[in-house]
Amino acid sequence: MPARIHPLLLALPLLALLLPVPAPALGAGPKVVVTLKPVHGLIAGIMAGIGQPQLLLGPGADPHSHALRPSEARALVRADVVFWIGPALEGYLQKPLASLAGRAAVVALSDSPGLRHLPARKGGIWRQGRHRGRDRGHAHGRDHSGHERSRDPHIWLDPRNARAMVARAVAVLARVDPTHGADYRRNGERISAALAGLEAEIDGLLAPVRALPYLVLHDAYQYFETRFRTNPQGAIAIAADRKPGARRIAAIRRRLAEGRIRCLFQETQAPSSLIETLTAGTTVRVATLDPIGRGIAPGPDAYGQLLRQLAGTMENCLSYAIGP
Repeated sequence: MPARIHPLLLALPLLALLLPVPAPALGAGPKVVVTLKPVHGLIAGIMAGIGQPQLLLGPGADPHSHALRPSEARALVRADVVFWIGPALEGYLQKPLASLAGRAAVVALSDSPGLRHLPARKGGIWRQGRHRGRDRGHAHGRDHSGHERSRDPHIWLDPRNARAMVARAVAVLARVDPTHGADYRRNGERISAALAGLEAEIDGLLAPVRALPYLVLHDAYQYFETRFRTNPQGAIAIAADRKPGARRIAAIRRRLAEGRIRCLFQETQAPSSLIETLTAGTTVRVATLDPIGRGIAPGPDAYGQLLRQLAGTMENCLSYAIGP
């Protein structure tokens, strides 16, 4: 029986984050580069009517392990402003961005005032009996450039964090380009209001399935899970580029065999052999989540589309599994 498509996903074109704005006057604003597609969508909204930011990472690129291409390096050199998440996620950018000191405003959005940070979690099955969405095993590990870390870097998946990043970006752009300061602030206020509405919308959608247990392949969704109080039981891998060992696979197989886990959420780059090994002989349903919007077109609607896709996929899989 095919999985049903939630009406929320069909309404994406009608639920854009931004109200209509005049077409941007190309070249009127500063040259802005943004590394990650959902954040690029937020910056594109702030710059609506002024200019268009450039998205650094193309389709299929992984911010955890990307190698900078010559064309991407040239884009950074030409930029007036670069927005990135920060070294815990995008370690490959540390040296290139350090070379821009004094030539461009380089803004790590993970340092935005008012941002909520969550500690990194360990992979595997988490201990039970704790509040859903809270830390289930704080891990002091290493980020992708080898530096000690304790924070989960997937900050954009909480819409309140997105509002904090929008406020930071507005302040930076208004300082770099004061001629359009009022426009940036006006657009930022519109986006912030839309993000508040988006949070309420998703909260209502997930309410009926909030308590239902699930597992994820890659522990990228803690901010989303905490904001919307869903019930994750564990992660197969702490990072997308780290394969689980035999002991962890066996533990997850045992948990799935118990029959209480409703869904296993994989990602597009997951090897099918791993998913088959984990789910063989179980009744768990498998669906695909995407934390960076690989299949979403870049632009001011990208952030809203990403969160709606996450919520719609989660609700669809969990509610489909509900039976008498």
